[in-house]
This record gives sequence, structure tokens and C-alpha cells, in this order.
Amino acid sequence: MNAASTAAPRRADDRRPGPRRTRSLLRPAALACAALALLLSGCTGESSSTSSASSDGRRNATDTVKDLGAVPIPTAPTARATPVADEQHLQLVAMGDTVQAKLPEGGALVRAVGPAQDATGPATGGKPPEHTTGTFTVTFGQATAAVTVAAADFSSRDEQGTDVPLTATGPATVTAAPGTTATLTLVGTYRPGSAQLTWRHDGKPVAVWDFTVELD
Repeated sequence: MNAASTAAPRRADDRRPGPRRTRSLLRPAALACAALALLLSGCTGESSSTSSASSDGRRNATDTVKDLGAVPIPTAPTARATPVADEQHLQLVAMGDTVQAKLPEGGALVRAVGPAQDATGPATGGKPPEHTTGTFTVTFGQATAAVTVAAADFSSRDEQGTDVPLTATGPATVTAAPGTTATLTLVGTYRPGSAQLTWRHDGKPVAVWDFTVELD
């Protein structure tokens, strides 16, 4: 008589081969797919957000351009008005400036330029020249009536208050009539430093041009 065989009891954690094992293997794959789907969804959302932000950025830039276009652009400053000089209102200006002279007989624009310097040569020992010949050109134009001017109407002083004699090269008296221009050429000898050229009409100062003589 054969001995009865006793089957060993199956423990709770025993796993049988078959479909159940297959389902266990598929579960991690499904989780991985779900995670990938979430990741792709997140990327799509970020791209959409970036696109929206970019769109907003373009809109804001357009608005900014419109706003800047509405800002008024400053205009260039207007030219300085020509100072008006007469026998009661002396004008002190820089050499090269123009004054609007209003005289009893009429008005004119008066401009003095210079001095064009002609140094006499170096002093003893190779030092800079001690003095120079300076030439001024005084122009009268746009006269409203005949205005007569003489070289004797002009005088000059250096920074020490010393008078500098002036002589005319060319006509000593000129007349500026409407539609014409008159020019006086005056010459003086100057030492280095500041000086002034003064124009008087009927003995009354009308304009003073300030300048500097430099000898290097």
C-alpha cells in the first residue's frame, strides 16, 4: 500500500505563474506612461504661457511706441536776438558779435571782427613777441537811412586802461546807405592781454567789443 502524499501548505506570499504575473509587469509601464503624459502636458502649458507672455510683450511694446510718439519733441533753441544799441543804451559784446544800432538819422547792423594779428617778431632771447599789430574790420549794413561813420568815432584801450591809437587803412569816413554795405578798417598796436574797441556816435558810446590778444 502506497503511502499517502501530503501536499505542503501554500504560503500566502507564493506567486503563481500566469496572467497575474503579466498584470504585475504592466502596472509600472502604465505608471511611466502616465508620468510622461503629465510631463508633456506641463511642457505644453509652459509653452502656451510663454507664448502668451510673448504676445503680451509685443502688445506692451506697441503701446510704448504709441506713448512715446505722443511725447512732444523739443524744438531747437531760437537764435539769440541781436542786441539793440543806441546813444542811451550802450551794448557790451564780444568781438565778432553784431549790434542793431538805432541812431537819430537811422539804423544799421554793425559788426566788428578782429584783431587780425601781425606779430613784430620774437623779443631778445627767443621770448614771445612783446606786441603785435592788430587789424579790425567794422562793417555797416542793412541801413534804414544813410549812416556816416568815421575812424575817429572809434577808440581802444588795453587791460591797463592805456589808450591804443587807431589809424584807418583805406577810407577814414564811410557811409552806409539802404541797400549798400560800408566797411572801415582800423589798425592798432597791442600787448598781450584783454582790450576793448569802442564806437561812439556824436561823442556818446554806443557799442563796446571786448577781445583778447595772445602772443605765444
